[in-house]
Amino acid sequence: MKKILISATLISVVAAAVATAHPGATGVVRERMDGMMAMRDAVRALTPMMQGQVEYNSQTVVDAAAIIESHAGETMTTLFEEGTGGPPSSATPAVWEDWEAFEAIAMRLEVVAGALGEAAVNPLGSGMPEGAMQADAGAMMGGASSMMGGSAEPDAEMMAQMPVDRVFALAAQTCSSCHTPYRVEQED
Repeated sequence: MKKILISATLISVVAAAVATAHPGATGVVRERMDGMMAMRDAVRALTPMMQGQVEYNSQTVVDAAAIIESHAGETMTTLFEEGTGGPPSSATPAVWEDWEAFEAIAMRLEVVAGALGEAAVNPLGSGMPEGAMQADAGAMMGGASSMMGGSAEPDAEMMAQMPVDRVFALAAQTCSSCHTPYRVEQED
């Protein structure tokens, strides 16, 4: 599970890091880029902590989770107005073609980020209720399909009881499940 956590986290950080290369963006496109960069920075602040590379600080987790939560959900979806794709935006046409799925992921990120803030009091990698562990494993292995309402998807209350690093992994998985279909792959 530790390998999955590290892999999901690194994928999320790498994918989010590419989001900074959008010169010339204005208006709603710039607003959503700023939100994505704020979420990227929050993930970057948490990653070394979740990997045990720096001392754990629950207040840092609470603060970062609040940043992610504040840019997710409806806040995010309102920034994807029809006709705001194309350069300099990295949004693919799939955002608007499959709006319901895109919106579901944005809403899920808001829920997961809220649960991450609540889970900040939980230790890294500790035990959790059996049902939560099964749901966590199912969500991690289920990819985007579990993000879209699969039965293995843990709810906010269950996530709040999980070890904080596992909830962080779910947040990273949610970010990745959106970047894959709805974001133009950037070249370095």
